[in-house]
Amino acid sequence: MMKINTIPNVICSISLTFLSFMLIADPLSASEKTRQPIMEAAGSLEQGRSYHDRGDYRRAIREYDNFMKIVPENADVHYRRGTAYHNLGDLNRATQDYNKAIEINPKHVEAHNNRGILYDDLGDLNRAIQNYDKAIQLRPHFAEAYNNRGVAYVKLGNPDKGLKDFYMAIALNQKFADAYYNLGTVHYKLGSFSQAIKDFDTAVELDPEYANAYYNRGVVYGKLGKKDKESEDHDKAVELDRSLAGAADVRKSTEGKPGYVRATRDYGRVIKLGPGNKVVWTTEGIGRDIQITRELEEIKKRLDDLLRENERLRKEVTAARAVKRQEMGAEHNEPLRNITAIDWFKKGYSAAVAGNYQEAIESYDKAIELNPNLAEAYYVRGTAYNSLGDPNRAIRDLDRTIALDPDYASAYHNKGLAYQKLGNTSEAIENHKIAARLGLKAAQGHLKERGIVW
Repeated sequence: MMKINTIPNVICSISLTFLSFMLIADPLSASEKTRQPIMEAAGSLEQGRSYHDRGDYRRAIREYDNFMKIVPENADVHYRRGTAYHNLGDLNRATQDYNKAIEINPKHVEAHNNRGILYDDLGDLNRAIQNYDKAIQLRPHFAEAYNNRGVAYVKLGNPDKGLKDFYMAIALNQKFADAYYNLGTVHYKLGSFSQAIKDFDTAVELDPEYANAYYNRGVVYGKLGKKDKESEDHDKAVELDRSLAGAADVRKSTEGKPGYVRATRDYGRVIKLGPGNKVVWTTEGIGRDIQITRELEEIKKRLDDLLRENERLRKEVTAARAVKRQEMGAEHNEPLRNITAIDWFKKGYSAAVAGNYQEAIESYDKAIELNPNLAEAYYVRGTAYNSLGDPNRAIRDLDRTIALDPDYASAYHNKGLAYQKLGNTSEAIENHKIAARLGLKAAQGHLKERGIVW
């Protein structure tokens, strides 16, 4: 059996989560009496995300607890709280929350993926693989799950299956730096040093700040007797990540061993494991700036306006039916179709609340079929596609949203995030700039963090 030696590993979040605002109960069906608690829940969720982003997991958990007092049985929030417990090292509670998320929504792909990582942490690699299998079954194009399963196979002493999964992950996402990194570690252990260097070359080309890739490429250069390049790569690794300084010193007396990288879903944050597997947050990440209450209020206002207009038209139809029944059918058919479209839209919201994004998309499809001019339906369907890992379809829907409403700031922002997921930085920035100029705070904060003027 192959023993996996460890140097500080990196767990990277490759995904975007754009449906956070949908975790709140349907605003269209909420009465004035219940609206205030719902907004309080939204505030608790947003505050929890903020604490989570800063690595203050205990406070994040308290806010998630507050949310669940108002909106219980929510799969996504159990999943969020599970990641917080996981990062605190409380694997028992993390397991309970991942299990609960899957119990509420058996199709919660990210919960299956992260529960697989948890079992990996516990050394139960077979159960980890079972969870990755389920994630892949639910989402056949889930590159991260293939990558993670590959790591588990290698740890079980099956590098052939590991290589197959890493190559599949790359086939699904050609810019998956972590998968190339893992290929490099396996090729190194198999004695294919030249191929390992090529893999690490690709990893650092895709991510020039990939400290572990520089470090491990240096290890391979050392095996080839290229001491100058070994020293150069290790110096670069330490420059990027001071926590590797100790590992670089150790190489002088013991052989360095490349570690492995797994991909987890943690709301756009990038985390790394330092010495002793201590989790440390970095400052990278995408998608975390979406402001739940702001987006909720924006879409609620738009739909409330549409509902009022449809109610007015409904009354006109009723009055017309008494005096002109036949003409009414042709003249007022469209308003009735619009009302039905909103019903499908609301059904999509309910599905999204439960984390059933595919079901939500099917409902949005019905809404769009009935009312092709409902910009909000294209917008939320686009965010759902993003959550399912399909940024290309997301962009098409967001383009349609913008065509119907050129001032839809959130559509530009989420379109930018989708382009960012595809690695198209220039298009991403351009869309963020438009959203920022339209006044969206999330987009403005996103650009400020990167020192970009809009």
